[in-house]
Formats: sequence, C-alpha cells, structure tokens
Amino acid sequence: MHREGAVTSYKETRNQLDGLFYSSFLSPWLANGSLAVSKLAWELDQFEKLHGANDSTRHFYSELLWREFFYRREVEDSSSLFRAKGTARERKLVTFDPRGFARWCAGATDYPLVNALMHQLVESGWMSNRGRQIAASCLVNEMNVDWRFGAAFFEQHLLDYDAASNYGNWQYIAGVGADPRGGRHFDLVKQTRQFDPEGEFTQRWEGYCPKQPEHIVDAADWPLESS
Repeated sequence: MHREGAVTSYKETRNQLDGLFYSSFLSPWLANGSLAVSKLAWELDQFEKLHGANDSTRHFYSELLWREFFYRREVEDSSSLFRAKGTARERKLVTFDPRGFARWCAGATDYPLVNALMHQLVESGWMSNRGRQIAASCLVNEMNVDWRFGAAFFEQHLLDYDAASNYGNWQYIAGVGADPRGGRHFDLVKQTRQFDPEGEFTQRWEGYCPKQPEHIVDAADWPLESS
C-alpha cells in the first residue's frame, strides 16, 4: 500500500465492491495480531510527512480510530457487544424467519447484489466494507432478522474476523451501538445503481443465479436475551 501510494486515493476507492487496489487488505493481519494498529498509524504518519496528507490519508486514519473505538468498547463493556439491544435502552422487535435467514446465507434473496455479496463471502472469505453494510442492512431491515445471526455468520466466514469490529459494525447497522444517530437502512436499489451500475460484480459472483439453501435454521437456535 505504501509503495503503490494507494492510500492517496483510498477515499475514492474504498466503496468499491471488488478489485486489487480499492482496499488496503490489511485487516486479516490486524485481526490475527501480525500487524499492530500503532505500527500502521506510524507508517501512515511517515507517508504523510514524505508525500503530504490529503482527504484519503485522513479518512484512512479515521478508519483506524473506528477500529480502536470498537476494541475499547469490547474491553470496557464486552457484554453489551453481544446483546440484542447492544447499548440501547430497549430491544428492537424482530421476527425469526428460518427460511429467510437461510436464503440470505445462501445468497438466494430477492436482491441480486446481496446474493453476489454473500456468494463472494462464502467462496472467498472476503467482502468489502460497503458490501458488508449492504448485506447487513438487507438482513436487519428488509428481512427483520436479529442482527446477531448475521454477525455470527460473518464470524464463521470472514478471513479478517475479529469480535470487536464485526459485532460493533453489525450493531452500527442495527442501530443498537454507540452511534446516537440510530441504524442504517440502505436503499438496495440505489446501492446497486451506485456501486454496480453495469452489473459486473453481480454477474461475476452469480447474483442473478440465487443458490438454494442447503439447510434451514431451527427456531430452537434462536438466541435468547440473558439480561
């Protein structure tokens, strides 16, 4: 990333769904402890001293701060990170639709872009930040399923999984995290027009060919609120 200077265009490319240089792709090494955030922040500071700062370098730094914020939350109040209501005062009313959840997991929803994203996740272990937000919004807002099911599925498949970032970002979408603005409800049609206007990503990951779920989640596995 430093050699290619890709960080200088990070703000413009970070919302792309696929490609070699749209993301830093450092999260797996951050997640497994091979790379420290402090080291990355120092490298970014050195880069800015040599080449100058811009909106992209500042935005990259803000993403590191978000990551550290989620880690601090995990340390100071780990139980809320896994509660259905998170840090909110009341638990949101949700339903349990095992077939709907299974279709989301398999990439067999009514939304081709979401299907493509889920196929990408299961087959590669990777999904862009924008893709994760789109897929999460679909499950939480369109299918009204408890966000923890989606977080657990991501935990199962992401190469860069770590508890704080994964569960913190799911709470952000569900509106039960620390953000006072509430949840994020993405217009999936608008997201498709904006981030996959030609349908290339959806075609590449077979979003127009939904795969049938291999199993149906039993309602007995529905997570219970312990407090």
